[in-house]
Amino acid sequence: MSTLQDAGRLALAESVVAQSLYLAWGRGRPAWDGTPEPEPSDATALVDEVGRRLATHVGYCKPVSDPALPAEIELPGNARYTASAQPTPWVYVRVVFDFAEADGETLREFGLFIGSQPKAGLPAGQRYFTPAQIEKQGRLYLIDRVQAFTRSGHVRNTVEYVLPF
Repeated sequence: MSTLQDAGRLALAESVVAQSLYLAWGRGRPAWDGTPEPEPSDATALVDEVGRRLATHVGYCKPVSDPALPAEIELPGNARYTASAQPTPWVYVRVVFDFAEADGETLREFGLFIGSQPKAGLPAGQRYFTPAQIEKQGRLYLIDRVQAFTRSGHVRNTVEYVLPF
């Protein structure tokens, strides 16, 4: 049986870091409000995408297992990481949405896309895009279905993931 090597994991992480990463959020289905539907492993898009934002930060990190040591990155389930200047098999992605983005929308799912491409002719520096402004969707790396929430323009939403390779 073959065994994936650490050098191979680093190569995969480096190839992802080199591409554009966008986090999309969507309405999902209201039927999920009672019992969220499990995330599929074969999806290529969100059920009802509202928009997507280019990742604010993409970098490497490594796990911190000793609770006495500091960790700059903390995720649900007591997962703790520290940033790394050197490539590692863990990629940290942070997306900070602007206040006005999707204001008033009820959201139920997130999707991280690799290699999305906005349409030509949009304003330089634009980082948030509606589905109609996307030329190439890219590949859906993960789906995260969440408890429904109404997006408020008074809150700056931040979403973070650590992608293991």
